[in-house]
Amino acid sequence: MNLPIPYPDPMPLPAPVWLLRTLLLLTFFLHVLFMNCLLGGTAVALVCTMRRKSSEFSVRLAGDLGRLLPSVFAFTITLGVAPLLFLQVMYGQFLYASSILIGVPWLAIIGMVVLAYYGVYFFSMKGHEPNGKTTAVLALVVLLLASIAFVYSNNFTLMLAPERWLDLYHSNASGWNLNWSEPSLLPRYLHFVLGALAVSGLGLVVMGLREREDGYRQWLIEQGSLLFTGTTLLNVGVGFWFLVKLPGPVRLAFVGGNGFATALLGVGMLLPLAAIAHLIMAKANKSPKRQLAIGVSCGVLTVAAMVVMRDVLRNLALAPCFSPNRLPVAPQWGVILLFVLFFIAGLATLYYMLRKAAVATRMRVAATQKLQ
Repeated sequence: MNLPIPYPDPMPLPAPVWLLRTLLLLTFFLHVLFMNCLLGGTAVALVCTMRRKSSEFSVRLAGDLGRLLPSVFAFTITLGVAPLLFLQVMYGQFLYASSILIGVPWLAIIGMVVLAYYGVYFFSMKGHEPNGKTTAVLALVVLLLASIAFVYSNNFTLMLAPERWLDLYHSNASGWNLNWSEPSLLPRYLHFVLGALAVSGLGLVVMGLREREDGYRQWLIEQGSLLFTGTTLLNVGVGFWFLVKLPGPVRLAFVGGNGFATALLGVGMLLPLAAIAHLIMAKANKSPKRQLAIGVSCGVLTVAAMVVMRDVLRNLALAPCFSPNRLPVAPQWGVILLFVLFFIAGLATLYYMLRKAAVATRMRVAATQKLQ
């Protein structure tokens, strides 16, 4: 079958494929952590503003999230640049083709991001006094972020299905397409959204571990553990749905046809269960800090396993027609070294900013409590 796949860029890759893939996975992992905290955190903030009359802690959490979410949004966007560039370097002819086919929704992401950014800053200024207006703005932000995630899911599934490109182009050549005919689109999208809610639950646990006031700390840990456990158990079912809807050869690779893919699937299923077990054990432990830390670590490792699994799925789906290993390579070690140095410096700056933000938040909360 002749597929309408453009020729790859004639310029050789600037680094070996293994190094580009490693950098792609590392940068995407960092991006996903903040992206999940952003989507899940805004959803949690929305629920808190809706419960403002029945829960004092909900109002307090809304204020805390209002101070955090603008920075999380900025980190999400900044950390998303590098993985997108690495993806374009190795799979450019697929990503560009699918992006053109859904061009209108894809370009609309820019406007949606800007509006969501404004909404998060509005909530940041008004989060300490939640009312109907902040609830409406947060609902719009959640809707915008969920829509952005849906467009991304469409693009990243369509780039793996070049056999659909001509039909989509003939049906609408103006870029108003979405990948509705993809069986795995909906479960893949729901898998991501539920994962974001689960990661935000872990974020609440981390906030609780850093909180000094006993009542609020216990409430944060309980709510975060409950959110992570509930969404993760629901996501197990969605994950099986996602697996069943994958193309036959890809699905078979994950259930025994490929040792590495099968092992990844097993790890991706066991790690969240281990996280749930440790969060439950922490509830019955007089000194729960260690169990909670292990539970959070297992949850973060689950995200890492899912990032690698996503890469394996992409390579398996494209294997019949393409592999980055076939592309010519002409290493530019100077450029790669410069990127690594700036990347490390950027991570150090990110860590420094997070530490400063955490200290400032604690001082602000302490000052507020003294005034009360």
